[in-house]
Order: sequence, then structure tokens, then C-alpha cells
Amino acid sequence: MKRSRELRPLSSEHHQALLVALQMRKALEGHPEAAGAPRDLPGLVALARRFEGQIFAPHAAAEEALLGDHLAGPDRLRLAAEHVELRGLVEHARVSAPGEQRAALAAFSDLLERHVRWEERELFPYAEAHLDAAALALIGGELELRLAMAGQGPKGERR
Repeated sequence: MKRSRELRPLSSEHHQALLVALQMRKALEGHPEAAGAPRDLPGLVALARRFEGQIFAPHAAAEEALLGDHLAGPDRLRLAAEHVELRGLVEHARVSAPGEQRAALAAFSDLLERHVRWEERELFPYAEAHLDAAALALIGGELELRLAMAGQGPKGERR
């Protein structure tokens, strides 16, 4: 999907999120090709926690801070609520017994995929169509600054 230069860093992280969701789903289903994901529950919980801490938490904070004021009320609320729910599912998986871990990780991977698809198909196209060039430039500049401070390159790659 074509994405404005200003929002491309977020879309790059969405690609990583979709990969994590796919890895988790395949591993939880016992698929022989789990796309490089660990096959055991502790390994999957560790994958979810690593993703949440290194990619998702700063990503969610950036989206809420930079896009939130530009969104309609229902979209802003959905964005924040799904971010909270995703973090909660990772925490639930961390502290639960194996049966509940499996359910929390499955719910996490499902919501993560749906959330990213919603942002890419609806939220970002709305922002690109309704924000003026100056607002998008401010968002893009702030994203680049945040990536630089986090030790990432301009396309979202970790250094």
C-alpha cells in the first residue's frame, strides 16, 4: 500500500507487527513452519514481551501523541483502547498459567493483526487525506526525531 513519506516509519513497524502476529499464530497452531518463532509457550511469551517493549510501546505512544489530536473521537478512542488491550494481553500472558497463556497469545496475535490492518486501511489513509502538508511534515519530522533517539534509521530499521 502506498504510504506518505511522513507516515512510512509507522508502516514499517506495522510490517514487523504483522510478522510477529503470523509467527505467533503459526506457532500456536503447531504449524511445522512457524516463520522462525519459538514453539514453546515461554518462548512465545518472551517474543511478545520483546516486541511490546522494543517496538510496540514506543510505536503506540508515537501514534497517540502525533496522530491522536487529528483523529475523530471514535477513532482516537479505538486507537488508544486497542493499544491498552494489546499491552494487557501481553501482561496477562506473562503472569498466567499455560492454558491462559495460550489464549492470551492467540488473542494478542489476532488483535494485533486486526489493529494494524485497520490503521493501514482506514486510519492512515484518513490522516493522509485530511491533514494538510504542514501537519504531515510536523508528524514526519517528529517521527524521524523519535527514531533517531531510539537508535533506528529513517526507515525504522534498528541500528
